[in-house]
Amino acid sequence: MSQETPASQTEARIKTKRRISPFWLLPVIALLIAAWLIWTSFDDRGSTITIDFQSANGIVPGRTPIRYQGVEVGTVQDISLSKDLSKIEVSASIKRDMKDALRKETQFWLVTPKASLAGVSGLDALVGGNYIGMMPGKGEPEDHFVALDTQPKYRINNGELMIHLQAPDLGSLNSGSLVYFRKIPVGRVYDYSLNANNQGVTIDVLIERRFTNLVKKGSRFWNVSGVKADVGLSGAKVQLENLSALVNGAIAFDSPADSHVASQNDEYHLYEDLAHSQRGVVVTLDLPDGDGLKAGSTPLMYQGLEVGQLSKLNLNPGGKVTGEMTVDPSVVTLLREKTLIQMKKPKLSLDNPSISTLLTGNTFELVPGEGEPRNHFSVMPADKALLDEPNVATVTLSAPESYGIDGGQPLVLHGVKVGQVLERKLTAKGVTFQVAIDPEYRDLIHGDSKFVVNSRLDVKVGLDGVQVLGASASEWVNGGIRVIPGEKGKMQSSYPLYANLEKAQENSLSEVPTTTLSLSAETLPDVQAGSVVLYRKFAVGEIIAVKPRKDAFDIDLHIKPGVPLPADQQQRLLGGRRCEGQA
Repeated sequence: MSQETPASQTEARIKTKRRISPFWLLPVIALLIAAWLIWTSFDDRGSTITIDFQSANGIVPGRTPIRYQGVEVGTVQDISLSKDLSKIEVSASIKRDMKDALRKETQFWLVTPKASLAGVSGLDALVGGNYIGMMPGKGEPEDHFVALDTQPKYRINNGELMIHLQAPDLGSLNSGSLVYFRKIPVGRVYDYSLNANNQGVTIDVLIERRFTNLVKKGSRFWNVSGVKADVGLSGAKVQLENLSALVNGAIAFDSPADSHVASQNDEYHLYEDLAHSQRGVVVTLDLPDGDGLKAGSTPLMYQGLEVGQLSKLNLNPGGKVTGEMTVDPSVVTLLREKTLIQMKKPKLSLDNPSISTLLTGNTFELVPGEGEPRNHFSVMPADKALLDEPNVATVTLSAPESYGIDGGQPLVLHGVKVGQVLERKLTAKGVTFQVAIDPEYRDLIHGDSKFVVNSRLDVKVGLDGVQVLGASASEWVNGGIRVIPGEKGKMQSSYPLYANLEKAQENSLSEVPTTTLSLSAETLPDVQAGSVVLYRKFAVGEIIAVKPRKDAFDIDLHIKPGVPLPADQQQRLLGGRRCEGQA
C-alpha cells in the first residue's frame, strides 16, 4: 500500500495597492477656483480704453463710473498726466458687452451737478457723485478718445423730437428754457449756436416724446421771456411772465389742426412775441373811442393773464373807431355770443391798490359767456358793464353841480356797492347823472329813497368854532353816491342828488340853508350870519342873514327839521348875544 506524501504549506503574501490621497484634491480644487476667478476677472474687465480730459476734477480711480442711459458700463481705473503735461489721460475699463460701442465717433464727457437760478442740472451726479457719460457712435473700432467739454449736442432719446428755431438773437433764452403749448411745458431748449454766417442764432429745441404730435409743419413759435416794457403817452405796458420764464426764458407755440406732423430737424422762425407771430386768432372790435389805446401794446387780460393784444386801430368815416385784436389760441373757445370784452381805464382804488393799473394804461378784460362762437365784439367801457346785466335798473339824478362825481364811481347802500354811476352830463340847470342799480338790489330802492354825495368834505365856520365833517379814506378815493333806502313807494325814474345828509333831510338842493322864519329887532344884538340858534340851551338852527332896515333889523333863521318850536316863541323879538327861543 502506497503512502501519500503531504503537500508543502504555501504562505500568502499581502500586497498593498497605492491610491492618491484625498488631501491632494484640495490643491486641484484651489487651482480650478483660481483659474475660474482669473477667467471671470478677465472676462469682466472687458476692454481698456484711454480718454483724454482737460481736467481731472471730480474723477476718482476705482470710483467714478462710466454710464450710458443711466446704466453703469465701465469704471475709471487710473489717471495720469500726458508726457507733454497738456492733458489728463484717464484709463477706464468698459464691460465686454459694450465693446462693440467703442468706435471712432463714440463720445465721452464728464457730468457734474450745476445749480443756478435757472434750475439744477446733473441732479443724478449730485446724489451719486460725478460720472462720465457715454454716447455710442459709428466708425472703426477705437480705444483712444478725447472727452467733450459739455454733453453732446444731439443726445436724443427714442421718440423725442429735435427741431431748430432761427432768431436774430438769443434774448433771455438759455439751455433748459421751457417750451410751452397752451401754457403746458412740452419741451426745452437743448442748445444754441451762432449761424454759419454769424448773422443770427440757431436754437435747438427738444420736444418730449408724448408731445411730439403737437408740433406741426405749420407751427409758429414766439418768445415769452423776461420783462417787456413799452412806455408812451398812453401809458406804460409792463409784461411779466411766470417766474420760470422770467429767470430762464421761455418759448410758446401753436399749431394748425390741418397741418402735418413735424419731422426731425425741421426749422422754424422764432418770433419776438405773439403779436408778431400773427398766429393768434384775429378778433374785430367796435370801440367806444380810441382814448388811451395803442396798437401792439394794449393787452387783453383774463384772470390776471395776458391772452391777447390790440394789433390794429382804425378811425372810420363818421368818427367811429374800430380795431383788431390778436388772441391767444388757448382762449379761443371762450369767444362766444354772450362773451364780453370790456375796456378798463387805470384808476387808483383802496379796494384794489395795485400800482400796475396806473402803469399799464388802458386794458381790455375778457368776461366769458355762453353761446355760439364768434369773432366780432362791441367793446363797452367797464364803467357801463352793468347795462349788460338782465333786469338792471337805471335812474337819473340831478344836482346843481357835479360834487366831483363821475362815471365809474360806486353807488353805496349801508357800505355795500349796489350800483354804479354810468355817466355825467352838463345841462342848463345843472348836472345830471345816469346811475345803474344791480338787479340784486333794485328792490331796496323806493319812491322816498334819497341819494347823497358820499365823498363830500363839509366845513362849517361860525362864532362857535369850526366843524369839519369828512368821509373815510376809501370814500375819499372811490367817491360815489350814498343811498338812503326809504320805505314807501316804487322806484322812480329820477331823483335829486343832495350835497350832504342834512340837505337830504331838508329836501334842499341849495347850498344856502332855507329860511325857516324871520325875526325883527329894533337894535342889532351881537349876532351875525352863522350864529347858533339855541332852544333851552340846545342848538336847533343858525342865523342865515342879518338885513338892516330904516328903523330895525330883519334876521333870517334856519331851524333844523323836526324841531318843534312853540308858535309864541317864533314871534318874539330877540336880544342878547345869541338868538334864543326861550319857552
